[in-house]
Amino acid sequence: MADKEQHKKWHALYVSSRQEKKVAELLLLKGLEAYVPLVKTMRQWSDRKKMVEFPLLNGYVFVYVDTLEQQKVLQTRGVVNYVRIEGKIAVVRPEEIQNMKQLVSLGYQMEVGNINAHLKEGDKVKVNSSILKGVEGFVVENKEGRYIEVVLESIGQSIRVKLPHEILVSV
Repeated sequence: MADKEQHKKWHALYVSSRQEKKVAELLLLKGLEAYVPLVKTMRQWSDRKKMVEFPLLNGYVFVYVDTLEQQKVLQTRGVVNYVRIEGKIAVVRPEEIQNMKQLVSLGYQMEVGNINAHLKEGDKVKVNSSILKGVEGFVVENKEGRYIEVVLESIGQSIRVKLPHEILVSV
């Protein structure tokens, strides 16, 4: 079993619209490890407010499988295909999965303070404390202020997070 575990890798899947949680459930029922990063947000309707969970990356589910299990994944309802880079199934580095898990564990309310004034757009930064210690990203700006952008290179996606300046250092 330990030998089989060594050959497993994380891969990203494209899934049908709004089927991320369902696909992950079906994969888990097949005995496969699946991960959907979910964030909570408050939604307002005319008669009520409710906290709801949404996928951090719409249309993506991450799966930890070996080559023999890859076909089993494709036979799952809602799975469109593997994310591919240059025709090959993209491998997601374990540290990218860990970074996402750490970001999600902080909860949706990540906008706590401002990024250092001396940091400017494009600067590479590293988180030097908290649960995110070691996560690297780049400073980006938009109309809401400055963010750190954590890039998931293996699938060409990024996640923007507003973090307190106290935990960031220039790299």
